[in-house]
Amino acid sequence: MPAIAQGRRKITFLLDIGAYGKHAMFYPGIDRGFFKEAGFDVSVEAAKGSADNAIKVAAGSADFGFCDTPTSILARGNGANVKQILMVHYKAMNNVVTLASNPVVHPRDMMGKSFGATAGDAPRVALPALAKMNNFDAQKVEIVTIEGSAKPAVLMAKKATGILGLSAFAPVYAAAAEKTGEKIVQMLFSDFGLDLYSNGIIASDALIAKDPGMVRAFNQAMVQSIIYACDNRDEATQMFVKHHPLANPKIARAQLDVAVDHLLVDEVKADGVGPMSQKKMAFTLDIVREFYGLKGNVRVEEIYSNDFVKPNQRPTRSRA
Repeated sequence: MPAIAQGRRKITFLLDIGAYGKHAMFYPGIDRGFFKEAGFDVSVEAAKGSADNAIKVAAGSADFGFCDTPTSILARGNGANVKQILMVHYKAMNNVVTLASNPVVHPRDMMGKSFGATAGDAPRVALPALAKMNNFDAQKVEIVTIEGSAKPAVLMAKKATGILGLSAFAPVYAAAAEKTGEKIVQMLFSDFGLDLYSNGIIASDALIAKDPGMVRAFNQAMVQSIIYACDNRDEATQMFVKHHPLANPKIARAQLDVAVDHLLVDEVKADGVGPMSQKKMAFTLDIVREFYGLKGNVRVEEIYSNDFVKPNQRPTRSRA
C-alpha cells in the first residue's frame, strides 16, 4: 500500500517514455494542485516504453501508467492484468512523415519506397493492418531499422523517403526541415481506416479491486489537469518546462497542440474526456488480435472500464 506523505497518499504515475511536450497536459495536476486537492502526492516517472509501463503497473511498481492501448492489450494476453481507465489519445498517432519535395499522401504511395523506423515502432507493427485496409502490399515497403534519435537526420539527408513514428514528434521534424528550407508532410494511419485507441491511463486489476475510490479520485484529478491544459496551453507548457528545463518551449507547445488534437475528437465532444466506446475498443482489440500476435482469450470487457471517470467533462475552448 502506498505510503502517506504529509497527510497525502503517495502515488507514482508512470509515463510511457521520457517526458516531452505531449505530456504537458499532466502537469497542471501538480502545479495547479488538482492532485493535492484529491489527497495525492504524485511523483511522475518515465518507463522505457508502453510494454515496460504495463509490466510495472501490473506488478505494483507504479500505481498508474500512461500506456498505449494495443500494448496494454498485449500485456494482458501475457498475464499483466491492467486495463485502460481513462482515454487520452483517442486518435492514434501512428504516422508517416515525408518531405514536401517527395511526399507520401496515401498509404499506397509507400510501395517501392523506404522508411526509417525503430525496431519496435508502433506504426511498423501496424503496417500490415494498414496495408489490408488500403489494398496494398506491405512487403513492397522497405523498412530500414534506425535509432529514434537518428530519425530527423535520416529524413533531412534523404537516406529514406520518410520516417515511421508518432505525430507528437512531427514538430521536431518540422523544425529540422525548416532549417533546410523544406516542409514536412504527415500521413496519419488513423485517417485511412486504422483508427485505434492509443494512449490512456491504466491501472491494475488488483488496485482497482482494492481501492476503487482512490482510482476514481485520481482519474478525476487527471481529467481536471487535462482540461486545464487544453484550455490554457501556454501556461501548461510553462509548467512542463519548469519541471523539464532542457525542453524547447516552442516545440513542447507544438507537441501539446498535437496531443490536444488527438484528444478533442467527435467522441470527446459528445461524451467528454475519459470515457471509451465499446465499439471502438472492440475494433482495437480485433486489430491487435489479428495483426499484433495477441496471446490468450482476451475479452473486450477485460481491457477497459468507464466505471472510474465521469462523463461530459470537456474543455471550454477549441484553441488556447
